[in-house]
Amino acid sequence: MISCSADDTEKIHGPLQKGGDTVNDVLDPIADVVNDGLDEVNDGIEEVAGGGGDSNTTTDTTRPTVSSISPNDNSTDVSVSTTVAVTFSETMTTSTITTNTDNTTCSGSFHLSSDNFTTCIQMSAAPSASNSDKTFTSTPADNLSRGTNYKLKITTSVKDTSSNSLADNYTTTNGFTTYGTGTIRGTVRYSDNNTGADNVSVGFAKSGTTVDNITTFDNGTYRLDNLSLGTYTLSYTKINFNDATQTATLAIDNQTVEANVNITGSGCASGTISGQIKDAVTDSVVASVTISVRSGMNTTSGTIVKTSTTNSSGNYSLSSMSPGWYTVETSKDGYINGYFNVYSCGNQANQGTSISTNIDSGSMRIILHWPSNSGLGIVDSHLTGPDNLSGSGHTNRATNRFHLYWNAVSGTDVFYYATNNFSCSGCTDIQKSDNVTLNKDDVRAPGTETITIASDSWRSGTYRYSAHNYSKAGTSGNGNPTNTTFARSGTTVKVYYNGTETTYNVPNIAGTVWKVFTIDGDSKVITTVNSMSAASKSNSGNISYFE
Repeated sequence: MISCSADDTEKIHGPLQKGGDTVNDVLDPIADVVNDGLDEVNDGIEEVAGGGGDSNTTTDTTRPTVSSISPNDNSTDVSVSTTVAVTFSETMTTSTITTNTDNTTCSGSFHLSSDNFTTCIQMSAAPSASNSDKTFTSTPADNLSRGTNYKLKITTSVKDTSSNSLADNYTTTNGFTTYGTGTIRGTVRYSDNNTGADNVSVGFAKSGTTVDNITTFDNGTYRLDNLSLGTYTLSYTKINFNDATQTATLAIDNQTVEANVNITGSGCASGTISGQIKDAVTDSVVASVTISVRSGMNTTSGTIVKTSTTNSSGNYSLSSMSPGWYTVETSKDGYINGYFNVYSCGNQANQGTSISTNIDSGSMRIILHWPSNSGLGIVDSHLTGPDNLSGSGHTNRATNRFHLYWNAVSGTDVFYYATNNFSCSGCTDIQKSDNVTLNKDDVRAPGTETITIASDSWRSGTYRYSAHNYSKAGTSGNGNPTNTTFARSGTTVKVYYNGTETTYNVPNIAGTVWKVFTIDGDSKVITTVNSMSAASKSNSGNISYFE
């Protein structure tokens, strides 16, 4: 706006009042005032156009981030009907938050998956916006699967209102696990004679909270169903006996975990625990193995109560150990960290184990072990699986399935896919490497048997793993199906695959053949069987008894 000061007014009115001035004398001051005003207007236009002066405008270049998600990462016992939500650090453009509502492909920018995004969960509708377009919620078209882990991914195609996208795809680290249930069962035995311990109180605690307490039956067995998934601390108490503890984890829906334990009498004295560590493949002793000891059975984390190192003969010794059970962790460069249980009741020797060297990604190693106090003599590993379908070679070729065990051939047994047999004369190194191997075969307690499936040797089909109590099976006949030595032995099977260790405990069921698990050759998924049957010594080579 153009304004006139008092002096300007005087310039205009003064000359007119004097009466003798010319027209120019009157108009010139007016023109000066107008011109001054026009200069002010032009200066203002230049400032707005950026032609001069300071600019007050800014551009938003800050990328949005994910502030929170629901369900939270690492959540467990999540409802199968849950919704899934993501909250961003700023207001987003709603049209960029999309998901798949037609099928199970991973389309859109909002993905939920249970198989690492090979496929994605179909959603019922596009994500709904709330919280000033910062939070977006999506609902699966159907209930999620029970006891299943899901991960959430938000892609870089999401944008804020200034068209800034995420810097990188956002993916939850561990995801959430839906609610599922399983069973923990086992047998409590007396350490001195391996007989069942009745009337033992068994406590179940999860995250420090007691879930239930039950009591063992006359034969020492116990069972608790409908437990939610997670890790439980099991405590065992009985008058005149030392308390015992162990951990057990239910990882998938409908899983049954076998959690056996032995208890020691309260009259036991402290003593020395000792044993020898050997290589699970070569059977040679392993020196300089670090021994770390924790209280309780199957305790893989927490306070270490004692450490030691194996000597040049592979022997370790732990002195002044209070009565009870302990978990020993082994570690050495070039070997997979392993765990095994030992106990003290006075001096207890021959508590050794075998440890596995590192294996290639995709390879699987299966280690059967029966302890010195197991009451067992010879226990044999049996693995059956798909052969090369050539219809020639080994004695079971008509079934298109190989049978790997101690007597498939003499000496170390190796099944070669190149020849579909247990020999590979004239084969190249590559052909020889395509195999399944019985690396180690023991004939007395403490004993270890080891089988390795090479990473490139998997075939489509089902593999089946069993253990045979050969010593108690009888020479012929029905294989001694009522014998309970195996059930009382404390025998374990450990499976190493892609950095994970899974342990299986022999069930408290009579029989001489323990059918432990099956493996899918395509997915490598292991399915627990954990049943007992029987086979005589004369039938140990009959594949049908181990299928």
